[in-house]
Amino acid sequence: MKDTPTQVTVIDSKEIARSGAWNVDDLLRDVCGVDVSRRAGFTSSGSIVTLRGFGGQARGRTLVLIDGIPFNEIYGGEVYWNAIPIEDIERIEVIPGASSHLYGPGAMGGVINILTKKCKKLETGLTAKYGAYDSPSFGMRHQNILGKFGYLVSGSWFKTDGYVAAVDKKDYDIKRNKKSSDASLKLNYDFGENDSIGVGYRHYKEDVNAGRTYYYGSKNLNDLHFNLTKWFDNSEFLSTLYFDWEDSSWTYDKSPYTTIDYINKNPKQGSGGNLQSNIHLSERNTFSIGTDWRLGKIDSVDDYKSTVRRVQTKGKQNSFGIYFQDELRLYEKFIINFGGRWDYWKSYDGYLYDDNLSPKQTYYEDRSQNTLSPKIGLVYHLTGDTTLRSCVGKSFRTPTLYDLYKTWKYGKTTYQANPNLKPEKAYSYELGLDQKILEVLLGRFTVYYSDVSDLIYSISVGTTTKERQNVGKVQIYGAEVQVNYKPIKKLSVFANHTFNSSKIMGHSDPKLEGKYLTYTPKNKYSFGCAFRNSKFGDIEVIGRYTGDVFHDDANTQKVKGHLIWDSTLSRNITDHFYVIFKIENIADKRYEEYKGILAPDRMVSASTKIKF
Repeated sequence: MKDTPTQVTVIDSKEIARSGAWNVDDLLRDVCGVDVSRRAGFTSSGSIVTLRGFGGQARGRTLVLIDGIPFNEIYGGEVYWNAIPIEDIERIEVIPGASSHLYGPGAMGGVINILTKKCKKLETGLTAKYGAYDSPSFGMRHQNILGKFGYLVSGSWFKTDGYVAAVDKKDYDIKRNKKSSDASLKLNYDFGENDSIGVGYRHYKEDVNAGRTYYYGSKNLNDLHFNLTKWFDNSEFLSTLYFDWEDSSWTYDKSPYTTIDYINKNPKQGSGGNLQSNIHLSERNTFSIGTDWRLGKIDSVDDYKSTVRRVQTKGKQNSFGIYFQDELRLYEKFIINFGGRWDYWKSYDGYLYDDNLSPKQTYYEDRSQNTLSPKIGLVYHLTGDTTLRSCVGKSFRTPTLYDLYKTWKYGKTTYQANPNLKPEKAYSYELGLDQKILEVLLGRFTVYYSDVSDLIYSISVGTTTKERQNVGKVQIYGAEVQVNYKPIKKLSVFANHTFNSSKIMGHSDPKLEGKYLTYTPKNKYSFGCAFRNSKFGDIEVIGRYTGDVFHDDANTQKVKGHLIWDSTLSRNITDHFYVIFKIENIADKRYEEYKGILAPDRMVSASTKIKF
């Protein structure tokens, strides 16, 4: 990653194994430029992860890939972090900054690329974990290679009784409990030295209660994917094809929260693929060219129990892109990386039925648009220990089917769709310096700036209604400082700081000008140390500070910042038996990541891993 023009962070399999993390997004909390918002800890049904200040509690501005396949669901760009088994992950690459030149819509703040483990020689692994709130978890993995054929099968189960997360507990507040299970299968066949074909299937099921008797939901996720890798002399050909389908249901209650208001059923279907060729023209020049496409549709129904009302939302969206990238090493110290992409998207068959409207049926006009996304990056290795890097690029995000068509109600607030939304666009700039000192210290410093137009934002248009609108202009700028120090072989120390400002600079409502995007902290610090000893085990202590954030678009309500300490002890008892003890929120601090919802208090957990 030293030749990339942006500050890439890699989390490898060893770090993942030692972490004792409950969910994948927990592994990202200490990465520069990453904001993680999980409202009620591991009892939450989801989490919002954003990069480089593209916040506002909106999903889909950070693109998440699993083995190169988009994992953001087609409906609203959400990522089901709970559905990614940690034990299946080989490494995670966090690539901040505009990346639409390669990856298309959604890669505004950057890309998080999750690479899963490949089939290896015969091995079976069992995991067991138990933590606070009566939370057991069990997992199994088995893999083998038989000649040219390899297979890997895995599965896990999790349950928690949860806790009462309401800041001001009422009689109707109960524990937020959850249970989930997943199963996956991966098959691979090698038909050449570097040539392979594979197929994979993943299933995830979740049932969650959100803290009240009649406020609960469930998800059933499935995805099926095929992949092909083939080499022709100096060229590598990659191909993927994927299908995903989901059945989800949420039951919403009505004040005073003793009865059901309505039940939402929201089936979704998506598919897509990618064709890419990496041509190694010389030792100094690699040229990549490719195309990808994605299709999706929704059919969401709100069936009211508190009144005579039915709401149905339908819609489809297709996208297609062609891209290229050329990485050229002009001489040993200087690398230029440039690329571009053309995208076409179309939203169509939009439909709304609502008993409360007149007329009851609305057919939305089909819409389509195309855009270009260029990017150029420069890397200069001033010395063997000093590297300068810079890049500039354009990124975009198309309005999702949720943004365009879905009007829904939560509590007393109605969230209004807007079929006239335009794509979000951003021009982003980055400048950085990497410096090594005596092989024991690495310092990285990055400044960035993004000029964003037409950002989609929920704006209050009445006392009980919020409508999705294109905010006129948003200015994002910030700085990231990261230091890693290893004075001796067994001891490592790290610290990083992210400063970010995400401010609305122009809007049709002058009252919003100068306001900051919600849930985007100005300051975030992470620091810690790790002592690794084969005799006593590995000990890690990490502190994490997240600054104040605004809860509302008018910036009148704040969620206070917090400093949290975690500690982990892990040890190999034998070559085949591994244990982890973890304490989260050591000081038992009472804090919120989302206004009105308490994050978990002190949590103690223990886990074991057995391989044979």
